[in-house]
Amino acid sequence: MFIDIHNHLLPGVDDGIRKMEDTILELKLYKKHGINHVIFTPHINNPSVNTSVEKIKDTYDSLKNLIESETGLITYLASELYLVPNYKEFIPFNDSFVLIEFPTRVYPIYALDAIFNIQLEGYEVILVHVERYRWLFENKKLIQRMKEMNVYFQVNFEGIDTEEGRFYLGNNLVDFLATDNHGKDNRKEVDLSLFSRYSKITTRAFELLGLNTPEKL
Repeated sequence: MFIDIHNHLLPGVDDGIRKMEDTILELKLYKKHGINHVIFTPHINNPSVNTSVEKIKDTYDSLKNLIESETGLITYLASELYLVPNYKEFIPFNDSFVLIEFPTRVYPIYALDAIFNIQLEGYEVILVHVERYRWLFENKKLIQRMKEMNVYFQVNFEGIDTEEGRFYLGNNLVDFLATDNHGKDNRKEVDLSLFSRYSKITTRAFELLGLNTPEKL
């Protein structure tokens, strides 16, 4: 049993899936691959995607029961926060974890301070699609510093075979693997069999997130 901690499958709230029926179809595929838990993580504060925290919460609240009854999955709500200094509006997972992203091309000099400020609020930080940040990959001291700060690293399945992805996996720096699934109409279809192939990492997600073990769910 697996959990996808990063995707854009909540319909009509960001640049992911638009229609409810497409969400249902996609999540039924998840079920076939043993992915019984999904954390919806719509974008927040991303300069390329216009979103509303209120709309995201309202949409999830109105669709949660229908989605779960139609698919047999257990769902949760969080967000993917484009982190900038002093930005306070986000949706933490289980009131504990904040998924964050940064600009991919240029090192944000505020990164460590912004992460630290979130941690001061009592949250754990998950840096998503870490393989996309070339500025991080090329600065091993910065990687070490983030790990010393207990920042969790998440790699997208599509990034596993990149130079960066291989480095993070080969050095046991990856805490989570996830789909970043935007729906097959928006991006390349995700190979869901990778959850099983990398089960040593993917099954550990329950423990890291403080959820019950799969056997007890």
